[in-house]
Amino acid sequence: MSELTLPILDLSLLDQGPDAAARFRDDLRAATHDVGFFYLTGTGVSAELESRLLQAAKDFFALPDADKLAIENVTSPHFRGYTRVGGELTQGRVDWREQIDIGPEREPLVDPDGPGYNRLVGPNLWPAAQPELREVVAEWHDHLTGIARKLLRAWALSLGAEEQYFDRHFGDPQTLIKIVRYPGKDDPTPQQGVGAHKDSGVLTLLWVEPGKGGLQVERDGEWVDAP
Repeated sequence: MSELTLPILDLSLLDQGPDAAARFRDDLRAATHDVGFFYLTGTGVSAELESRLLQAAKDFFALPDADKLAIENVTSPHFRGYTRVGGELTQGRVDWREQIDIGPEREPLVDPDGPGYNRLVGPNLWPAAQPELREVVAEWHDHLTGIARKLLRAWALSLGAEEQYFDRHFGDPQTLIKIVRYPGKDDPTPQQGVGAHKDSGVLTLLWVEPGKGGLQVERDGEWVDAP
């Protein structure tokens, strides 16, 4: 097993005085420049909210197929909603996972002369059989938006820019929440949950169910476990 590890940063240091905040920014600059991936503690997200989100996710994936397929994302012009197991490929191989994609709740942008990515703006598809999912995801989104803003302001300062740099340029971001289940397989045929990839956004906040493994991060040409 590789001896390489991943950095651990404590966001709460930003609230513990100038010296602690400066240490955090130095660590953040190093982690983002040298690794590109790090653990983030001290976020203020409660165990109660994590538990409610996890239960809502389990309840959604336990719905009958008909209820999930009623909001399949192939019916959404904004690429929102449910993707069945095997519904996506990474580097030409099937991803053995199911998921729901949720973005900001907005009216569609109707502008035939605008950029193509405008079509991603629009309403979500929510399961009629589980109305509580919308409520907990909205709360989760609000908390993580605050964390992201705080992190980006520290990042801007660590790079020598003014604190509000990213706020100006990402004033109304097209965020995306993905709730993903990796069901595994009973037969011995190897199957990727999701293949090696890079996320397209500037920042991804990833929460993994406690006790679950499988996530790996490429560092210095080696795959490092991220339990």
